[in-house]
Amino acid sequence: MKKLLITLLVFSSGFVFSNPMWTQYEIKVDNPDSAAKIIAATDEYMASDFAKENFKGSLHLNAYIANGESNATHFFAVLQPSLDAHMQWITAGSGSEAGQKFFSVLRANSTPVSDQFNSFIQTYGTPSNDDVVWIIHEFFTKPSNVEEVLKHTATLDKEIEGDFPGQFGISAVSFGGGTDVSHLLTVGYSSIAELESWEDQVGTNKALQRFFNKTDKIIDWKGSKLLFNARIYDSASDLEQFVNKDFEN
Repeated sequence: MKKLLITLLVFSSGFVFSNPMWTQYEIKVDNPDSAAKIIAATDEYMASDFAKENFKGSLHLNAYIANGESNATHFFAVLQPSLDAHMQWITAGSGSEAGQKFFSVLRANSTPVSDQFNSFIQTYGTPSNDDVVWIIHEFFTKPSNVEEVLKHTATLDKEIEGDFPGQFGISAVSFGGGTDVSHLLTVGYSSIAELESWEDQVGTNKALQRFFNKTDKIIDWKGSKLLFNARIYDSASDLEQFVNKDFEN
């Protein structure tokens, strides 16, 4: 019931219809040989004439480094201008020869774990296609608190400008996922070394501590996941275009 209420409020706020969508399709891959087959099949699929003619967005094949209790090892992140564009791509792909070949390999070499649709709200920091290591911080906040969360996040962005080396963004979970997660804070770095350098001083960073103090009563942090981009397919549009909401026509 809580998730249904959140979804309805997200719709009423216009997030789903006014913002780009990114979907997460989590899978479990049991061995390196199966992973290699999935990568090869994805390479072939995204290089096909069908994908070149029909795909509007960017596809990231991600590998988890740390994923908590979930047994997912990888996930496809599909970044697209809208939910409608995503559904058109999925529908067309399942009926195409190239799509059927890809999904056949995917089914034979992985087990589906979960899927989740997210509406991208706002980007902060310095958006860059060079960022390939990511932390996904899951949290819950009431719909009535979203505006305040965004205000405090914008303040944080200004206070760490010039010091923070990567990018971060907030998304609303629209469909799927757990019942206790309403939003995602995604943080991108160019390398593990860059991530480690910044994360090592989080506990003493005054701007971050002010942010946590101001949001302590309105944000319930649920967990964090660490991953890297194993493959990026961005011939149609890229990450920078996605977070800046500047898609090619």
